[in-house]
Amino acid sequence: MMIWLFRFALFMILFGLSPLTYGGDSLNPILDKVTSGMALVGLVSLVICYFDMPRFYKVMSWPIFIGALLLFLESKYEYGEYVYSYFVIKRFTYCALTITAYYAAVRAGHIRFEYIGYLVLILFFVNQILLGQIYAYSFSSESRTTTAPESLYLVVPFLYFLVQYYKEHKLIHLFASLAVFLFIVILLHRSVISTAVFSAGLVTGLMMISRSSVNGFPIARTFMLFIMLISLSTPLVGMLPEHKFDDFMESISGILDPKEDNTGSWRLEQSQHYMALVPERPILGWRYEGYDRGEVMRHEDFPDKGTIIHSQYVDQLYNYGAVGLAINLLLILGTLYVLYSGKRSYSIEQLVLFGFLAGGLVYGISYQLPVYYWGLLGLGMFYGRQRPTPQFTMPEEHEEEHLLEPIHQ
Repeated sequence: MMIWLFRFALFMILFGLSPLTYGGDSLNPILDKVTSGMALVGLVSLVICYFDMPRFYKVMSWPIFIGALLLFLESKYEYGEYVYSYFVIKRFTYCALTITAYYAAVRAGHIRFEYIGYLVLILFFVNQILLGQIYAYSFSSESRTTTAPESLYLVVPFLYFLVQYYKEHKLIHLFASLAVFLFIVILLHRSVISTAVFSAGLVTGLMMISRSSVNGFPIARTFMLFIMLISLSTPLVGMLPEHKFDDFMESISGILDPKEDNTGSWRLEQSQHYMALVPERPILGWRYEGYDRGEVMRHEDFPDKGTIIHSQYVDQLYNYGAVGLAINLLLILGTLYVLYSGKRSYSIEQLVLFGFLAGGLVYGISYQLPVYYWGLLGLGMFYGRQRPTPQFTMPEEHEEEHLLEPIHQ
């Protein structure tokens, strides 16, 4: 019974915090309540799970918990109530879900990782095909049928099939990976496209320098297949109506030059505006004062108070200063270190999660990291601490025992 409770908790952290699970409705009231509630769950887990955490998470729990406590006390001192703005508090504590997800993953029993990738594809099939959202799409940024955080999910199955191909050299896995990537491109979120390309490059590099494939790395074969596929797909691209093709290519070009793109230039302007305010409060940020100032550049969801900043880095610097940004980056970089270091070979889960989590650093330039990202980060720590499967294990291999304490089962 307890195993299934932890599995449900893990599902909620990985999928229950995204509109994808709610029919693509980002304004769903249940989604808002679940997301807000999970922030509190993450904060409480810092205390409940403390003695069962790896050493790295024990260290990181202190600044997160103390930071949240100071936000409560500041609210009481300045405004006479402990929760003047839960919006300010919850967004600081979202990263604590990393620890919650790790704790749940350890106790959820064996779950096949590919189920996560397949579930992503099933949710997209339901949202886009069965619910008919994709039929309103016309290959332009104005008609997109998913949000960028939803599209970011697709990087997981994209990398999973790619790694499967690198390990087993089966063409079905390569075609599946390319099909998912094509869908990413069609959805037209340039930040997600950039993230997918960056993540694939990292995973490919790790496969080439490690001993993660018993059959070697298929460089020549893969290159020839890509050339063949590009040649075969060119006539299909020409079948698109000219105006739709032009709109599509104009949107794609915004990846390289956001100044010439409407939405890209707006995000750039927003980042420059808030970065100019960071030097006034560089250490701890603006916090409640920033919330009271309201959305200076106007946002329909916050006409009077609060502010939604696109960039993860600018958002953390403006609202929580260098301290807030450092907490986020240390959690991410620490997990990536555990996934990467001390290994001559990598499991599929380790490669996929390393690529996805590192890709989040690119995604964070244009968008705030989705809440479920922190859940996948905790999953990355879980798989990072596991030994590779016996067929890939080298006699000299060792784990990061000097960084992490064994978890108490």
